[in-house]
Amino acid sequence: MAIREPDERRSLTGSILKRGLRVVVFHPDDDDGATLANHLKRMGFHVEMIWPPRDALPSGAELVFRALPPEERVPDDSWLANNSLPLVAVIGYENPTFIDQALRMGAAAIITTPIRASGLLSAVIVALSHARQLRQVAQRIASLERKLNDAKVLNEAKTILMHAHGVGEGEAYAMIRSQAMARRVSVDDICHSIIQAGELLRRIGQPPGGT
Repeated sequence: MAIREPDERRSLTGSILKRGLRVVVFHPDDDDGATLANHLKRMGFHVEMIWPPRDALPSGAELVFRALPPEERVPDDSWLANNSLPLVAVIGYENPTFIDQALRMGAAAIITTPIRASGLLSAVIVALSHARQLRQVAQRIASLERKLNDAKVLNEAKTILMHAHGVGEGEAYAMIRSQAMARRVSVDDICHSIIQAGELLRRIGQPPGGT
């Protein structure tokens, strides 16, 4: 049985290398910084070197490298942790202090100095994949929240109709669907209209369905 090659169209690594990335490198102007920039450029990335770090990222940035030099005891980069861009930390010593600093910044990957080509692409892909997964999770949460909110709105609208017309839940839902189809709008639009009408009647002291 022939072994199927990975579908390059679905390969995150392949797509990244084909289109390149806009990479911001916060690193001192030294040999490690130059080596890191050169390796990234050889991968086809567009690199912008900046030091000292700014409190905002250049427009169009897609990936951030952030050096944590030993002399910078308490880096104030809390804004990076709240940024949606993938972050790779560059540390000189693989010890708990620097690793904890990198994690507090929101680093998805860590590389150590002296900078080497080996492992660099892996760190980039891991950071980008992590960021993509976080975006997907955020989208799923937002979708679930919308569905939950839609369910609450529907239940509130059905309750108003049930009290106003003395009907059951199924009949109330049928009334909402019928109105949505007749007016060619969404069920959610009809529900909001019913709720707004119910709130208006309550404000003027008349219960829904009252005379």
